[in-house]
Amino acid sequence: MMDNVYSNIDFIKEEKKTAEIRNSSTRKTSASRISQRVPSSTLRLLCGLSALCVVLLILNITVTFTKSSPNCSNVMKTEVISDSDSMSTPCPEDWSLSSGKCYYFSNVPVSWEEAKHACEKKKSNLIVINSKTEQDYAVKISLGQYTWIGLTEIDNEWKWVDGTPYNSKQTYWKEGQPNNWSGHLLPGGEDCAQIQFGGQWNDEHCSNPWRYICEKKSEV
Repeated sequence: MMDNVYSNIDFIKEEKKTAEIRNSSTRKTSASRISQRVPSSTLRLLCGLSALCVVLLILNITVTFTKSSPNCSNVMKTEVISDSDSMSTPCPEDWSLSSGKCYYFSNVPVSWEEAKHACEKKKSNLIVINSKTEQDYAVKISLGQYTWIGLTEIDNEWKWVDGTPYNSKQTYWKEGQPNNWSGHLLPGGEDCAQIQFGGQWNDEHCSNPWRYICEKKSEV
């Protein structure tokens, strides 16, 4: 009888130890699993924070660029304006440039005196031909039309409107001109010069209406 009691007691003790060992093993396993899960959770948290930082950085760059864009636009506009100022044309609209001078050819026929005043209003004068190059250019832009030039006869002397001395050796008169022809039956003589078709000069009555060429120095 007593032997059975002791045997039972020993059995109970063994069972208790076995249970304690199992519980201890279970706790270690749980702790191990928890310790394994912690680094994984931390990694996910770090990845999330990194992604958030990237998003915030992109937003900051976008806002900064948006704020600076108007300033960049203003700078570009300023540069364009500066470039356009530095590239200003040497001659006004409807004028042409040749050898540092600006020329205006009028298609409106007027008297020589009216042509002179029209050029003066444009801050220029009737063309004064000083060289073969200028003569050729005047013929070119006159397009074969009879055209007044800035040469007139005063007291039997030919004079340029700007005071340039008249050089009889550098003229382009048509053969037999000037002849002061009186067959036009108008009062006075032929005291004004024109370029005729073909490019040669002719003296003409100043009241007759012809086209004209103005000239002035270029702005550049």
